[in-house]
Amino acid sequence: MAIDHLVVGSPDLDRGIKWITDRLGVAPVFGGVHDGFGTRNALLGLGDQYLEVLALDPDQAGTSSPISNQVCSLTKPTLLTVAIAKSHLENPFSMSRVRADGVHLDWELEFTSTPLFFIDWKDCPRPSGLPDGGRITSLAITTPDPSSLAGVTGISVREGTWNIEATIDGKSLA
Repeated sequence: MAIDHLVVGSPDLDRGIKWITDRLGVAPVFGGVHDGFGTRNALLGLGDQYLEVLALDPDQAGTSSPISNQVCSLTKPTLLTVAIAKSHLENPFSMSRVRADGVHLDWELEFTSTPLFFIDWKDCPRPSGLPDGGRITSLAITTPDPSSLAGVTGISVREGTWNIEATIDGKSLA
């Protein structure tokens, strides 16, 4: 298992893009729409990982999913969670979207009792060719289930109420 990507939730995609641009000096690019899940995203490269700005899709108003439920109550952009790459998910939830270049992507997620989730890209290409936003220099997670992150390198894990803190090239995503 390894860090796949950070997720910043935002009540509005443009607002989330500006929030990241103000902090990192590089703008995420539109990724696509998660049809049937009520969300859309913008992406920024972080070396072997990436950052996803996730927001509700106004064209899918009223659509509810585990993903849209994480962002629907936000009033400002917020670092929500981290996705951990893992093969052979126990309770997979299928996802898909079409990239801006028309390529169809299919992958699986496994949700936990916290905002943390696991992702299996299967044979699908991970996001690539993104603007370079830097590298994750620190990632600290407080979780009621620290065992779910056992063996994942690059994360400081503590037991407690869910909280996530990250820096990109020393710049805080708080």
